[in-house]
Amino acid sequence: MNEQQQLISETLNRLLTDLCTPEVVDGSESGAFAENLWQVLTETGLTAAGLGVDAGGSGGDLEDSLLVIREAAKFAAPVPLAEHFIAGLLLSEQGQSIESGPVTVASGKFVIADDLSLTGSADGVAFARWCAQVVLVAEGPDGLKLCRVPASDFEIVQKNSVAGEPRDAISVNCKVAAESVFSVDSQMPERIRLMGAALRALMISGALESVLEMTVQYSTERLQFGRPISKFQAIQQQIAILAGEVAACQMASHFVVDSFSTLGEMDIAIGKARIGEAVSICTDIAHQVHGAMGYTLEHSLNHRTRRLWSWREEYGNEREWQKLVGRHFAAQGADKLWDSMTAL
Repeated sequence: MNEQQQLISETLNRLLTDLCTPEVVDGSESGAFAENLWQVLTETGLTAAGLGVDAGGSGGDLEDSLLVIREAAKFAAPVPLAEHFIAGLLLSEQGQSIESGPVTVASGKFVIADDLSLTGSADGVAFARWCAQVVLVAEGPDGLKLCRVPASDFEIVQKNSVAGEPRDAISVNCKVAAESVFSVDSQMPERIRLMGAALRALMISGALESVLEMTVQYSTERLQFGRPISKFQAIQQQIAILAGEVAACQMASHFVVDSFSTLGEMDIAIGKARIGEAVSICTDIAHQVHGAMGYTLEHSLNHRTRRLWSWREEYGNEREWQKLVGRHFAAQGADKLWDSMTAL
């Protein structure tokens, strides 16, 4: 982490400590958008970190934006930072700037006609109800089109993930402005999927760090038989396993960050799979150490663990990515298996 990233991390942590309280997260799950949090993050340039100034961003490196998204996940920040970043990145490639209001990305079945009439639908669209615009890929007469569409043009059916985060169903039947339609290549849907998988992996890694910190702290404060439960060997063993999984996720997240600029499929697949594997292990241990207290909705542990269960399933769970990795190496043949594995 360079000096600029250290400054970003410190600034973000101060802001989130003050503005992303458990009450704000609970309020979001009850249907209230964390508007003040989004506004402050926007004013400080953190919602557009890593995007060029010409594209409506605040400049900086790609790693800056990935850092913001990962750090925000530690606080279960109920705002679409990942989706807003993907949308901004895609629009910047077309010479367009990102809006300051939240923008989300929809992956579904959309068709756009010659007269720019857009029809289609998508499920599980993150934060659609609170966003100003939706960026999507539609099938056109002469290839795929990237479209930027006002959220007001969509019919939105509000749905939530297991974490209480908006994962809405949207449908559209409208005309799109010509200046908001851009020709893209056939790889665009897969690029979006890889971006989403990479960002979810980083978010999981960040949230797992928070879960570890909370578990260690609770184990030192909770007394049983006259001493902290952290003094019991069984608890120490479980926390050691948890710490080992988090360390492995931190290492995997480094590979994800390094491969994001090129969207290296194998690196992202392995990273998402490995980090996804850790979710069940870590959440089981964290809740076991916390006991009944950790299962209550009033305890902020569930803000992290429920998001971990949700994020693990989005943009491909670990089983899907493991199959892809397995097929990749199997296709190399027995003679090249070891070399292809060690080359990564």
